Amino acid sequence: MNRHSIFRKSALLPILALLSVSCVKYRHDDAPDRSGEVWEPENARIMSVQELKGRFPGEFDSVGQFMEVVSVTDSLTGVSRMDTVYKDIYLHVVVIGNDISGNLYKSMYVRDISEPGMEDVGSLSSVGQALNIAVDKTGLYNFYPVGQEIYINCSGLYFGRYENLPQLGYRYADDNGIVGLGRIPDEVFTQHVFKSGLPPVDSADMPQPIEITDAEDLDNTALYNQLVVLRNVQFAGDEVGEEFAPAPPVGTNPTSTNRYFTIDGEGSELVLRTSSACRFFREPVPAGTGDMTCIYAVYGDTKQFYLRSYSDLDTAKFNATSEENYPIFYASFANGISKFRIQSVLGDARWTWGNYGGGCAMVQGSQDYRENEDWLISDEIEIPADRFDLVTLAFDQALSYKFDSPDSYYTVRISENYDPETHVDPNTADWTVLQIPNPHPGNSFTFMSSGNIDLRAYKGKTVRIAFVYKSDDSAMATWELNRVRIYGNN
Repeated sequence: MNRHSIFRKSALLPILALLSVSCVKYRHDDAPDRSGEVWEPENARIMSVQELKGRFPGEFDSVGQFMEVVSVTDSLTGVSRMDTVYKDIYLHVVVIGNDISGNLYKSMYVRDISEPGMEDVGSLSSVGQALNIAVDKTGLYNFYPVGQEIYINCSGLYFGRYENLPQLGYRYADDNGIVGLGRIPDEVFTQHVFKSGLPPVDSADMPQPIEITDAEDLDNTALYNQLVVLRNVQFAGDEVGEEFAPAPPVGTNPTSTNRYFTIDGEGSELVLRTSSACRFFREPVPAGTGDMTCIYAVYGDTKQFYLRSYSDLDTAKFNATSEENYPIFYASFANGISKFRIQSVLGDARWTWGNYGGGCAMVQGSQDYRENEDWLISDEIEIPADRFDLVTLAFDQALSYKFDSPDSYYTVRISENYDPETHVDPNTADWTVLQIPNPHPGNSFTFMSSGNIDLRAYKGKTVRIAFVYKSDDSAMATWELNRVRIYGNN
């Protein structure tokens, strides 16, 4: 799964290039100022976001008018006839996310409220679907705060999917002349978006997030672009304490950084994406377990999330649980093999990186069934002496084609004296084989948790963890590892 989503460059074709060549300068009329009055469009076809998505299933579609056949009665003759009426297509939505912190760049997220009975009670079954509006303008929050109801005239705009994310935008041509979905120019946007009423003042009247307690719920594509609250979030141990988005070098453009987390410590890692241009980019990634309100987006197959502001992170809850499942050491292998060194003792097989299970370290014996011995050895890990009552090691693994090969071919070990400079052959150091409480059956590529391995005997010590793989002339299994973690608990 690709974990390095990127932001699209934002240059849009100038409006004049989309018009016929002319000496007359095209000028939009000023958008009406309704000063907070409740407003509804006339002679319009109000569509739900769901209906609009179904009508335009492609990656780049021009939104025209809605053709409606109506019965018309002649006032003089009384004769009725069928006539065709064309109406602009409108969405009736409420703003659920904007660029107030600088993290949602030139984007606005809205939720459908077009259908009667759509009550904002925080569950997917009771709210309309959501949509991303791409606009070539910053400071959108000044005009469209969260909770503001708006009508969007979609006729004349473009609807599609940007890397699988449903989006309303405009026509964009890149440097090679390839036309696709881009941002709506500001002068076009103001002619298509109309506020209705004033945004709510009380927080209870604001759009409520949809509650997510299980990562599997996120497989529902109807959740794309929604405001959600993720319960029991835990960030990867190698992310804790790091800035959400380190500042780029002076003189360079802002960048975005992925921070990885799980829900309830289960499932594949999810991505929290933060821009170094936002107001909270230097805040540290919290330890512990807590809740996070965010916009759920997607980039290809990658599930990724955006905080609207730092207050969307329940820091009090994270801090209150920081001594529960505290990540002393964590290696996700999401982007490669880090925090481990690879040491091949025998044969031509080696530990390598694979994209299975959201990223893993993997090794496979020689295809011609030769002998191999390959070590994957962690960096030094300092285990606190008195901070935690319980210290455990766990990891996820997949093991296939094991057949009758012995369990001793797939071991996890721990050492207090291994030094890569001194022990060129890691076997010359002192290693203790750790018993895996939940050994993999060895007949599938399904990742399973090892269960918790007790490391209390190593409190106050500096250790290294190693995964040691062997094969011979009759066994050449494939072993895959990810989410290697040492947790402290009280």
